[in-house]
Amino acid sequence: MTPAQQAHAEDPLAPTPVDFVILVDESGSLSAADVAAERAAAALLVLGEVSDKSRAAVVGFGSASRDGQSPVDTVCPLTKADAAGREQLSSCVPRLHRRTDGEGNGTDFPAALTQGLSLLAGDNDTPKIIFLLTDGRLDVSDSPSYGVDAASRNANAQKLLKMKVAQARSDKVQIWPLGFGSNIDKAQLTALAEGGYQSRCADLPSARPTANIAAGSSDVAEVLLSAFAGARCANTTPGQTGETSSSLDLKVTIPPVATDGSIEVVKQDPDAVAVTYYDPRGRKVKLHGEADGSQFELVGQSGPVEALRIRNPYPGTWRVHVEVLDGASTQRITATAIWQGVLRSYILVDPPAPTAGQQVTAHVTLQTRQGVVLTERRQLAGIRVSVNLTGDGFSARKSQLRDDGKGADPRAGDGEFSAHITVPRTANGALSFTGLMTGEGIAGDQRAYATKLAPSAPLLTGAIVLDDHEVHPGGTAHGGIELSNTDAASHRLRLTLAGGSTDTQLTITPQSMTVAAGEQVRVPLRLVFGADATLGSVPGSLTVRDETSGRVVTQAFVTVRVVPVPGSLDRYGKGIGVAAAVLLALLVVLALRWQDRRRIRDTSDIQLILYRDEAEVSRLRAPARAGPEFGFSLRAGPHGTQRLLLDDSAKRHRVRRSKDGGLTVRPPGGERITVPRGQRSALADGLALGFADHRPAKQAAKRAAGAAGTPQSRRGTARDAQQAAPEQRSRGRARTRKGEADNTTLVTRRPYDDDF
Repeated sequence: MTPAQQAHAEDPLAPTPVDFVILVDESGSLSAADVAAERAAAALLVLGEVSDKSRAAVVGFGSASRDGQSPVDTVCPLTKADAAGREQLSSCVPRLHRRTDGEGNGTDFPAALTQGLSLLAGDNDTPKIIFLLTDGRLDVSDSPSYGVDAASRNANAQKLLKMKVAQARSDKVQIWPLGFGSNIDKAQLTALAEGGYQSRCADLPSARPTANIAAGSSDVAEVLLSAFAGARCANTTPGQTGETSSSLDLKVTIPPVATDGSIEVVKQDPDAVAVTYYDPRGRKVKLHGEADGSQFELVGQSGPVEALRIRNPYPGTWRVHVEVLDGASTQRITATAIWQGVLRSYILVDPPAPTAGQQVTAHVTLQTRQGVVLTERRQLAGIRVSVNLTGDGFSARKSQLRDDGKGADPRAGDGEFSAHITVPRTANGALSFTGLMTGEGIAGDQRAYATKLAPSAPLLTGAIVLDDHEVHPGGTAHGGIELSNTDAASHRLRLTLAGGSTDTQLTITPQSMTVAAGEQVRVPLRLVFGADATLGSVPGSLTVRDETSGRVVTQAFVTVRVVPVPGSLDRYGKGIGVAAAVLLALLVVLALRWQDRRRIRDTSDIQLILYRDEAEVSRLRAPARAGPEFGFSLRAGPHGTQRLLLDDSAKRHRVRRSKDGGLTVRPPGGERITVPRGQRSALADGLALGFADHRPAKQAAKRAAGAAGTPQSRRGTARDAQQAAPEQRSRGRARTRKGEADNTTLVTRRPYDDDF
């Protein structure tokens, strides 16, 4: 079983894994900014990949101008893109560099493609893709292995390049070239794209291998990410870029149809910024683990690109909050997102067992992996649904389905796509109706509805009709089962619900019924929902089956949506207006008092400072809206120096304010550490921890007042703090920029208080 087949077997609604290699030009024509842009672009792809079963490699290339040199350098071998693998990829991408004259600084496309094809070699069904970044054109004039002079060398390299492109087509490897700068041979890059393997993940223009051209290296990351999304049937959200020396909010949107995605942040100086993520509800999300039905995994936090991979992301606009540490220069930050919607299609055909030449109606609905039925126009925008009919005695036929309320479609915009399809007269035996879907960023299973031709028109026919399409929790949706029995005998039928969710607490009646010989009847149908039924469209289908023969008589989707019960304001808004105003005023007073207490304990203005001996080695700003506590961990940087990183895992160090104006830190090991204001406390292995407090002077005064013992002393302390505030602020700014480290002393640990 291939990796792609195994991944599909384990989770049929997981993103399809891909194997890809990024070939990165390291020729001498590159500037330092060009190399940095190439690194960022490569990191965006390897860290933003939405499947943890995918594999990625990064190869730098130049040329070989003398014996002992290699035109290629595999900086990252083919690595699985799970959490550990993406951290490895984040660490090795920075090895890309500009080649010097002594390293061979030409542009050897054939050698680069040879290495890429070698890394992707293997007989499996996993899609294989090569991305090639270059600022120029093929140039091996300095490579003796191609000939005796510059002209013959480039001519021979062109011939070898054609052979390698033909091999890529034979090996089913797509080639996606990207050129930037003014020295690009677009015709050559187009030939590479068109010469490689042409099979696509979807019948969309964006999924066709194409040569992309960026105006300059600053646009490389965005253009390459867009090409990558097209190559693997994903989509991107236009990113936001900003510059700041303090803090900045960037926004990216993840649509309702997305089931997997990554938010990626490109940082100018990773040591100078801290990033916090907030979902569309304003909730700070975990960096690792599960919360509210979503799974989170952050990688690359210490590198120039970090990526938060999200499974089942909450749809809407996400906020990326960036804090620049004190003393750092103005930072340029970009946030973007790549996502994919992996959907499941459900298909029904009426009549279930047609005769040759008969017209049937096919219906298809779409659901996410969490069973959410897609019914809203914004969820279904850009998605096209079709059915492929195959069987014995005729060639395959494809029909487009619509959700416009016309023709075969009963209701417009309800998420049920329908079409009339005529079974060929030459059909005999088995039939298969397969639902297909296409759309930017959409991938899905290909669910087949298998049936057999009936030798003649059935004597018992029926239809399920729902009269109510909206219901409140605890309510009942009504409809009917219309039956016609032209047989000489009565038939006993059974009604069943398939594919439903326990969250709806749905029961159906009747579950059995009898239709007499020669009778036409409408049997009342009731769908009763529990009082705690989950809001939203209801998944599942209803089936009426003949108990004697086992034949399906009719089927239909449950096109019902559970909506909230109208609130009291909707019913009695005018009658309770005055009472609501009085209650609101009281709540405002209470809220202000509660908010004042909350501000005193808030840690959002804390900046931790890590020292080794007398030297400052790292700083970490608490997240915006951190609340009364935030967490951090220690991690070794590229050169072995320890760094402070935000952490919300169980193994974090927990930080709170103490009553005396300092901090209380609880490591995962057990003993509490007290860090008084203006001092440092021993942490571990020769490290010490201090902090700077950026709380405004008024709030600091309130904090001091809250710590005093009596009301009179609290008022006096507040007045003193406010009178001293201007002088303290002028001195405080200087101390903050110097890390508040000049006149500090070490404080030893002591046991925990009972409350922390």
